Amino acid sequence: MRIIQTIRDAGRAMVIAFNKWDLVDDERRYYLEREVERDLVQVQWAPRINITAKTGWHVDRLVPALDKALEGWETRSGPVRSTPSRGRLVGEHPHPVRSGKQPKILFATQPSTAPPTFVLFTSGKLDASYERFVERRLREEFGFVGTPIVINQKPREKRKR
Repeated sequence: MRIIQTIRDAGRAMVIAFNKWDLVDDERRYYLEREVERDLVQVQWAPRINITAKTGWHVDRLVPALDKALEGWETRSGPVRSTPSRGRLVGEHPHPVRSGKQPKILFATQPSTAPPTFVLFTSGKLDASYERFVERRLREEFGFVGTPIVINQKPREKRKR
């Protein structure tokens, strides 16, 4: 069984199916699962299904997983600024202070779907790690299974005196 080394810019809803899973013994299966987690870290949001096409083992799980991924592709979260999730997000886990400044998410909106795209209006540039945290929270709150999320930042410009 070959493992995909990297998947770059996965721009569509996705379900990853690994075939010939019946040929893998228990010991190798453990190490193979760890290898898959490491190699596919860029698409952690994509559901993974182990199948055996020859016998039909778990093939019945493919269509429901694809339906769920396509549903996430078209999901609209509603106005993010009015949901309690943004307030909880900022309150429970504020952005770390860097150089004496702490950027904040002022409000957010979802201008489009397919893929779900969010625009965060902030008081300063957010760290990449905090942006990943926001993405994880959006997935927890609204689903988006099997779908990439695009997050754009719009830092507030400094006012001229």
